[in-house]
Amino acid sequence: MATDTTHSHTTPWQRLKAVLAPERGDLWVLVIYGAGVGLLSLVVPITAQAVVNTAAFGTVLQPVVVLGLIVFCLLILAGGLRVMQVLVAERLQQRLFARMAVDLAHRLPRVRTQTHDTYRVSELVNRFMDVMTIQKATGLILMDGLALVLQAVVGLLLLAFYSPLLLGFDILLLGSMALVLFGLGRGAVRTSVQESYRKYEVVGWLTELARVPLAFWGPEGGALALRRADDATQAYLEARSSHFRILMRQVVGTLAVQALASGLLLGVGGWLVTRQQLSLGQLVAAELIVAPVVASFAKFGKVLESLYDLLAAVDKVGHLFDLPIQPDKGEPLARRDNRAAALRFRDVSLAPTALSTATLHGVDLTVEPGSRVAILGPYSSGKRLLMDVALGLREPAQGSVELDGMDLREASTDSLHAQVALVRGIQLFDGTVQENVAVGRADVSLQDVRQALDAVCLLDELMRLPDGLRTRLSGGHTLLSPGQAQRLMLARALVGRPRLLVLDEALDSLDSDVRARVVDRLLAPGAPWTLLLTTHLPELAARCDRALRVEASTLVEMERS
Repeated sequence: MATDTTHSHTTPWQRLKAVLAPERGDLWVLVIYGAGVGLLSLVVPITAQAVVNTAAFGTVLQPVVVLGLIVFCLLILAGGLRVMQVLVAERLQQRLFARMAVDLAHRLPRVRTQTHDTYRVSELVNRFMDVMTIQKATGLILMDGLALVLQAVVGLLLLAFYSPLLLGFDILLLGSMALVLFGLGRGAVRTSVQESYRKYEVVGWLTELARVPLAFWGPEGGALALRRADDATQAYLEARSSHFRILMRQVVGTLAVQALASGLLLGVGGWLVTRQQLSLGQLVAAELIVAPVVASFAKFGKVLESLYDLLAAVDKVGHLFDLPIQPDKGEPLARRDNRAAALRFRDVSLAPTALSTATLHGVDLTVEPGSRVAILGPYSSGKRLLMDVALGLREPAQGSVELDGMDLREASTDSLHAQVALVRGIQLFDGTVQENVAVGRADVSLQDVRQALDAVCLLDELMRLPDGLRTRLSGGHTLLSPGQAQRLMLARALVGRPRLLVLDEALDSLDSDVRARVVDRLLAPGAPWTLLLTTHLPELAARCDRALRVEASTLVEMERS
């Protein structure tokens, strides 16, 4: 199911401000263009006022023609500003998408290991699709919403110069809109965010059904799938209804304001004309100013809904950027090519995590450069946590781990990862075989890839594929058997020439004959790495220089036969 990450206290408004902060230059450009369009929109009512007054006094036709030409030129200018506004808004939307995509591509591989214990990060990435909502809603609000506000402000300011009563009309109209926005819209942001959460719960359950289809194969399983989907959908519909009630309340309010403003202006304006406090031309101009403002109220509900969708989308995407990442502020490890690393555990203790109740105490272990050390133990005994600590992926609850004499907590993450390698499970991405082995490392040539694949007895098998090493793989790795995919992971680790190689049960699942050949290569005397592996196979541990077993929450040296 979708994982809730409501741990952050950042409000949607604060998130929106942070998202738009780097774009403040273009935002100001949009405001300036919008203000220009708003000012030029007054040309028609002001000209209409002059034409009506001219006709009323029976003057010559020439001024009317001149006014018409002036209006035409100014409206062309307003159209040009509007086009420029559209271009700037489009550029801003594209930059929002690119900035968020690149930022997440940098952050996701660096998310702390502990975060994966609590959240299913791969599922949270589905929320990136809300960036499309951010793009569209931002464009709509910056164009229609901004135009509505600026047109209303400029027009109502002009009305205030006609008569003090019209100034009162402006204040009443602005107060009514404030009531619609803030009074009738109370709780709209909260319900919009809640609706978004419920939507992702539905998506999360559907993702589960696609991930483990065999679990729901039988009729009872199918019934469970439908029941859970129905519950999640019902929760979403309830959340949507709660939000829609607020939205509908605001729509009704804006329509009421529209009717009130139109009727009130006509009545007040007519009364002022009869009292000769307002000319007929000014009344016509006032109607032409207020008419588009009032007509825009009908679209105000759409703008509000886009605003709420924008805030909910920013809140959901913001949780991706809240995921803590590993800092890279330590000292770089000295690169010692072709020299195996020394590893030292100093009185290390491990505390339980969200995914494991295992604990280890008093681990004091020295792994000499170039040695091969195996650790055995039952499942959930803490072996995996110990491997994480050995690679700096977690910090011990007590004690320290050193690589070549440097505390891993003081080492630069990037320089550490360049000298160590971990093989755990199968993690293939959409790319060719060569890309999956090299993983973008510039110093890895095609010949290096071939040698690494040959070292794990996989090169000949892959060369039989139609496109050889250019064969495309995916996360499902359907072209490869599990054993082949596991050996591909080994080749990925070896091609980086690690000084410390950690295999977390990476050999246990291989066929015995293949495993024997791979182990011969990994344990060869000339191999330039220190090897630390976990396993359930005593015969594999027997081939290592040392073997330790997890017993009573500590490591015990096993006697050699």
